Amino acid sequence: MVVCSLTETRLSRNALSKPVVDSPPGIVHLGLGAFARAHLAEYVRKANDLQPNEPWYICGVSLRNPNVRDALRPQDGVYTIVERDGPRSRPNDRFVVCDSVSEVLYAGDDAAAIQERLVSADTRIISMTVTEKGYCRLPDGTLDTNNRDVAHDIRALGVQPDAVVKSLPGWLAQAIVARSRRDLPVTVISLDNLPNNGRSLRRVVCAMLSYVDEQALGWLEAGNVTFPSSVLDRIVPATTDEDCRDVAAQLKCHDAWPVVTEPYNNWVLENHFCSGQPHWSDAGVTLVADATPFEEAKLRLLNGPHSFIAYLGQLTDRETVADVMAEPQNQLAVQCLMAEAEQTLNMPDSFDLSTYQREIVARFHNEALRHHTAQIAMDGSEKIPQRWLAVIESLRSQRKPARYLACALALWIRYLHGSSETGAALTISDPRVEQLASIVSETSEPVQIVADVFRLLDSSLADDVPLVNSVAQFYTDLVEGGVAVLIGRLIGGQIVQR
Repeated sequence: MVVCSLTETRLSRNALSKPVVDSPPGIVHLGLGAFARAHLAEYVRKANDLQPNEPWYICGVSLRNPNVRDALRPQDGVYTIVERDGPRSRPNDRFVVCDSVSEVLYAGDDAAAIQERLVSADTRIISMTVTEKGYCRLPDGTLDTNNRDVAHDIRALGVQPDAVVKSLPGWLAQAIVARSRRDLPVTVISLDNLPNNGRSLRRVVCAMLSYVDEQALGWLEAGNVTFPSSVLDRIVPATTDEDCRDVAAQLKCHDAWPVVTEPYNNWVLENHFCSGQPHWSDAGVTLVADATPFEEAKLRLLNGPHSFIAYLGQLTDRETVADVMAEPQNQLAVQCLMAEAEQTLNMPDSFDLSTYQREIVARFHNEALRHHTAQIAMDGSEKIPQRWLAVIESLRSQRKPARYLACALALWIRYLHGSSETGAALTISDPRVEQLASIVSETSEPVQIVADVFRLLDSSLADDVPLVNSVAQFYTDLVEGGVAVLIGRLIGGQIVQR
C-alpha cells in the first residue's frame, strides 16, 4: 500500500462539492486494483458525464486485503487518475478525478455486504480483474478442483448456500445460485488477460455450479447469465509515493491511493448482454460481435513484447520499459518479435496492424510512465502460455520460424536463476516458483531444462525437438555470453532508427 503524508484536506465528494451518491451501484467489481480503477471506472465516469440523468456506480470489492478499502472509503470512493506522458525531464501530465466508485468493500470483513450486493436486483453487471491465477484454472482451462480455495467453496456451498467463500469461482457460483432463485439475470464481464476471457470464465463457473447447484446451472445455460469477452488495453504501473505527492501538489488535497497510467485507453467488448448496461459506446467502448481477433492482436503484439521487455530489463538491471527501449538493438528485437507474431493474426480489414504496432512502440518509449520491468515480469508461468506459446504453436503449424519467441523463452528461463547479469538478486514472483526453481537448479543440461519447463506448462511443445533445441541454444548463449551478445546476434547487427 502506498503511504503518503497527509495534507490538510482529504480528497472526497465533499471536498469536490459533489453530492453524496444516493443511487445503488449497478456494477459489482471483484478485484478493485489499479487497472480496474484506471480503465473500467474511467469508462463509467465518462458514460456518467455524457448521461448525467442515468448514472452508474461501482461497488468495488477487494478479495485479498483491505488496503484499497481503507484508502478509498474515507474518500467516498473518489480518487485521482494521473495520465503521464512525454520525456521524464518534461512530463506532460493530466490529472482526472474519478468519482464512479461509490462503495468499497473487503471480503475479509464485509462478506455479508458483498453477498447482498451480488444478488441485488440493482446489480446488473458483475465484473472482475483478479489476474490470470485468480480464475483457479488448470493449464487446459478447466476448473482446478484441487485448488485449496475452490475445494473449500465446493464443500461449504454444498452445506450452506450463504457460506463465506474464498475463490472467484465460488463467489460467482454463490451469486448465480441466489439470483437464479429470484430470477435476476446478470452480465458477467472479465477484464483479465485470458484467452477468450468471457468463455474461459463461463467454463470455470459452469464447472463450479455442476458441483454446487445443477438447477442454477440450467438457469444460466438458458441465457440468464452472459459472459461477453472483452479486450482492455491501458498500461498501469504501480503507484509510488512520488505520484501521491504530485497529486497533492496539483489538487491541494490528499489522495491516499491515486492510480497512474498513460493517455491511451481502449476497450473492445462483445455486445452480448442479458441485463442493462451503461451507454458504453458513447463513452468510447468498441462493441463487437466477436472480440477474439482484437484479443489475439493485443496479447501477441502488446502483452507478449511487454513480457519480452520485462525479462530483458530484469537481466540487464534496467528498471523501466522505457529504459529497455532506449537501447536501439533492444527496440529492433522487440519490433522483430512483433513482426513474427503478426504472421499469426487474422484481423478485420478495417484494422491497421502497422499503425497499431507503431502506437505500441511509441507507448513503450513513454519515459514519464515509469512502468517497472519487475512488475511485468511477475507470474510468468501464467502469462507465457497465452502470450508466447500459443503464438509459437500457430507459427509451427504454418511451418514458420519462431526465432524471437524462442529467444524470449530463453530469457525467461535465465531470469528464473534469480539474479541479473551483474549478480543483483531478482525476486521471482510466480505461482509455480518452487517447481521452476528446481528445474533450473537441478540439471545443467539446457535441452532437459527447456523440455521440463514446457512440460510444467503442460505444453505439447516439449515434444518439438527443433524448437526445444533452439530455445536451449539461446539459453546457453545467454548464460555464456550475456544478453547484449545474444540480441546482437539475433538481429544480425541491424540498428533501428528512432
